[in-house]
Amino acid sequence: MLSVVDVFTQLNQCYGIIKGLELHDPVVLAIYMQCFSVTISEVLLAYANAIRRTFEHVGGEDHICSILMNNIQQLRLNLEQLYELMGGTQLDDETKFRLTELQKQLSDVLDELSAMFVKSTESTIRESIEEVYKQLQQIKGNQIGMGNNSGQQKVAEAMIVTKSLLDYLDQ
Repeated sequence: MLSVVDVFTQLNQCYGIIKGLELHDPVVLAIYMQCFSVTISEVLLAYANAIRRTFEHVGGEDHICSILMNNIQQLRLNLEQLYELMGGTQLDDETKFRLTELQKQLSDVLDELSAMFVKSTESTIRESIEEVYKQLQQIKGNQIGMGNNSGQQKVAEAMIVTKSLLDYLDQ
């Protein structure tokens, strides 16, 4: 799979070719931009679908899932930059509409992946929280019987309490 940078390098080169044609007729330029916006949509949606398929296969590998979600966000950011490069609000209505809809579709993909990610990590986070709760209850019980704790003991207890959450976050 190409990187987001590779995809947009190629799209920017395509735009450079269109711009290099120096089309002075606004109608002809609008037609070119409409065709180019179709190409952009097809390329980015295909890339997003490839990421979605990969995401489904690597569920549970938090680091990879985070990278894939970041790739979708980078698609959105680079699309916005390309939109502005192409003329932004000066584009014809059809091209603006198509690129705006594409931005919404990419947002929907990101939302979908985020929901899948949350679902895959929810049980692990709950387990970590339950472990912290148990540790806190144990420390609370120890403090009732022991009175005032030393500073070093409090640090050790804090490390015990946060260990399970930090272990999860370090993955």
